[in-house]
Amino acid sequence: MSIQRTLRRALAASAVVGASLASFAAHAQLAPVGNDDLPLSKRILLVEPDLKYDPFSVLVKFSPRATAGERANALALVGGKVLKQYDLVPGLVHMEVSGKVEDAVIALGKLRGIVEYAEPDFVVRAGAVVPNDPSFGQLWGMSNTGQTVNADPGVAGADIRATDAWGVTTGDANFVVAIIDSGTQLDHPDLAANIWTNAGEIAGNGIDDDANGYVDDVRGWDFFSIDNDPTDGGHGTHTAGTVGAVGNNGIGVAGVAWNCKLMALRFLGPTGGFTSDAILAVQYVTRKNVKVSNNSWGGGGFSQALYDAIGASRTVGHVFVASAGNNGANSDTTPSYPAAYNLDNIISVAATDNNDARASFSNFGATSVDIGAPGVNTYSTYGATGYAFLNGTSMAGPHVAGVAALVYIQNPTWTYTQVRSRILSTSRPVPGLSGLCVTGGVLNAAAALGIMAPPVNTAPVVGITSPTAGSTFTVGTAVTFTGTAQDTQDGVLTASMTWSSSLQGQIGVGGSFTVTNLVVGSHVITARAVDSAGLATSVTRSITVANPVAPTIPSNLAVTRSGTTVTVSWRDRSTNETGFEVRRERNAGGLWGSQVVYSLAPNSTRLVQSAVPAGQYRYAVRAVNGPVGSAWTAWRTITVP
Repeated sequence: MSIQRTLRRALAASAVVGASLASFAAHAQLAPVGNDDLPLSKRILLVEPDLKYDPFSVLVKFSPRATAGERANALALVGGKVLKQYDLVPGLVHMEVSGKVEDAVIALGKLRGIVEYAEPDFVVRAGAVVPNDPSFGQLWGMSNTGQTVNADPGVAGADIRATDAWGVTTGDANFVVAIIDSGTQLDHPDLAANIWTNAGEIAGNGIDDDANGYVDDVRGWDFFSIDNDPTDGGHGTHTAGTVGAVGNNGIGVAGVAWNCKLMALRFLGPTGGFTSDAILAVQYVTRKNVKVSNNSWGGGGFSQALYDAIGASRTVGHVFVASAGNNGANSDTTPSYPAAYNLDNIISVAATDNNDARASFSNFGATSVDIGAPGVNTYSTYGATGYAFLNGTSMAGPHVAGVAALVYIQNPTWTYTQVRSRILSTSRPVPGLSGLCVTGGVLNAAAALGIMAPPVNTAPVVGITSPTAGSTFTVGTAVTFTGTAQDTQDGVLTASMTWSSSLQGQIGVGGSFTVTNLVVGSHVITARAVDSAGLATSVTRSITVANPVAPTIPSNLAVTRSGTTVTVSWRDRSTNETGFEVRRERNAGGLWGSQVVYSLAPNSTRLVQSAVPAGQYRYAVRAVNGPVGSAWTAWRTITVP
């Protein structure tokens, strides 16, 4: 029995769906309550977050030469039923099939001259004017003064120079940026005034007034739930805030293009969304002549259908901004789509941190990734009324989308190629992206709007590579310190770095050295570099130096005599001693004194003393581990005649 037939029977019988397509009929609920109106494929996706593609449908592009009869025969070949037709890409249809998707793709692909391509419906997943917004100081990506954000100190100037750009323009209330994502919180206090309204639609009349195929799409569309409410407070709301949160309104944050309109288009559900719906979103923005979209999502295989749709959006001058991906991979060899599609209206964006370094999670690629933008500890709108820090290339892309909007607003007659070229050609080169993306630089909003920065000396970039933060060492251990220092004007300054401890002062010089004399305590290690102009950068790292663990006290202490030979013996109960100490005292007139301490090797269990002078003696023993020791045993007394 086919997977599709099994699933349909399971649904009809209110059965359960399992962890893999082959066992859906056996276990796990089909979909949460409240999702009964969703197509079966989306209900499956909600409970199967690792689903690779829709098990019921394919995307097919018919040749313009195919006759109606040939199309009908192709449908019959795979038990097909057309679900959607796309006018953005003529001949492209979303087709339900009755058998296995893999078999349908192969069968349709063999119809040369009738079918140009057939492919699965892949699942993709979700990443100088200063405004008075109170949390603007958290937006290091807009203006980095070296402030500490979310416990992470930055480097002054490692930003997109947004405040300078805003001296030229903060946007245009008539310019629309599409947020193709998981939805947008339409009534968020910092977004509501900038949410796009469809002027061609009359709310609530149940009529498709603008004849675009969607009824009452007054504020965008939800392609996942198939309704006119694209509200969601999560990922999409965060990206929307970076693109265009209302600026200078005395609350929250400010977007890059703080005076624009945000078109909310939801196609991602909680566990992802289908390529077929992403194509519908691209088609929607193209019909509405929207010139910029932010796309903080990716995954799945290469889709010729999505490629064609994004390419077709160029007819309205559309710039498709895409996050490069969060696998830390080289997209030149392991491409992440849609960012890696070779289309001249896509800008693929890597993530950088507040030190102008590539974020460790960010994909890169000398030819497949275009530019970097802030994407670490990015503060933006989140939830119904709140804000949050998020990390990802999903957070980097919206910075670029906002600048693309500002460039278009400043130059309304420009083509998409001019807008894209201006953004890439004005990037700010940084060592952290050299050779890792097309531009080797970070987004520069001010330069993109024509404000050329005067030559300035920048401070060195300093990094500590070892030891790792929070490391603990035993006193006396050899601790190796390594780091780097590089300056845009002066080059490599690693050899002149100085290192200091908050407890001991300067402890070393250069890019690598080892010390063994760190004292016990919590050390704040500072690495510092100074350039030729006297600008200095310091970075810190905290480590702990602790005493070793005290060994276990010996047991079974015994003192025996044979003539004038005294033998002291004990049981070694420790596993970490570096030796033992035996102390002896002599009784003189009722007072114990004349103490002598004997040191023995680890694992010792006896001390033998010959020719001991006559008198009364007492002995005790302990295990030692470096500077610490166990408690002493109780005394044992013996008399030598």
